[in-house]
Amino acid sequence: MNEKADTGAKRGFQDRLRDLGGALRDIGGAALRETFSWSAYQWTVLALLTAIFLLIALSYGGIRAELAALKENAGGAGAPAPAEADLSKRMSELESSLGQALTEMKSGLAADLNAIRTKLDALGRAPKAAAPAPKPQPKPKPQ
Repeated sequence: MNEKADTGAKRGFQDRLRDLGGALRDIGGAALRETFSWSAYQWTVLALLTAIFLLIALSYGGIRAELAALKENAGGAGAPAPAEADLSKRMSELESSLGQALTEMKSGLAADLNAIRTKLDALGRAPKAAAPAPKPQPKPKPQ
C-alpha cells in the first residue's frame, strides 16, 4: 500500500508540535556542533561580550538612580537647572540686542534713502535750459 506524504488532511496540534520539536532539535544539534568546533579566540570573544553585556545591564539601574539624584539636587523636575537658566538668560539678551541692532539698521537705512531722495529731487529741479555761453570773438588776423 502506497501512502502519500501530503494527503491534504488537516494535521493535528500534536503533529505540528512534533515537527517543531524535530526542527528545534536539528537546529540545536547543528549549533552545538558549531560551538564545540570553536577556537579559544572565539570563546574569549564570546566571554568578553557576555561580560560587557552583563556589566551594562547591572549598571543600568545605578545610572538611572544617579540621574534621578542629579535632577533632585538641581531643584526637582519642575525647576530648570542653573545651566538652563543661564542659557535662557543669554538667549533673551541676544534676542533683545539683535532686535535693537535691526531697529538701528532700519532707521539708518531710512535716513540714507531720504538723503538720496533729496539729492535726486534737487537734481530733478535744476534749470534745464541754462543761458548759452557767449561765443568767443574771433581774433583779428595779423597782417
